[in-house]
Amino acid sequence: MTEHQRLIAAKLAHLGRMREYLTYSLSQAEPLMPIQNWDSLSPAQHETLAAFRVRFSEFQEHLGKAMRAVAIEEEQRTETFTAVLLYMEKFGILDDVQTWKELRELRNAIKHEYEENAGRLTGFFQELVRSTSTLLDWYARLRTFCAGNYPS
Repeated sequence: MTEHQRLIAAKLAHLGRMREYLTYSLSQAEPLMPIQNWDSLSPAQHETLAAFRVRFSEFQEHLGKAMRAVAIEEEQRTETFTAVLLYMEKFGILDDVQTWKELRELRNAIKHEYEENAGRLTGFFQELVRSTSTLLDWYARLRTFCAGNYPS
């Protein structure tokens, strides 16, 4: 195993730990959906939603870094992240590039509108909850790709 392949393995292991935290946060956030009245949420529930949002965002960010590392290992273009995403789509790790970009926009939008517009915020959180399984699936596909292409 090369040094770079060890780096990829470390990134995937880190994502595995992050996956556990994200899954836990999802299990805590799901029962709150849909949020009818933000003012009725307890401080603990607000904290649950904040943790879920952060864990979703960080998981996607680190998944992107792992995908870039794989593209580098495969000697693919990585100057733009779209090139990395297209490579991941080509091998079936992503279903489509547009979905990745939509999830990135969603996580960015929720950061900027947190608690400013209750209706939109509820929609954002519901979409994060629905999209978590997509992120976790992409992670599983990336792990499978790496397991099949790099020595352990």
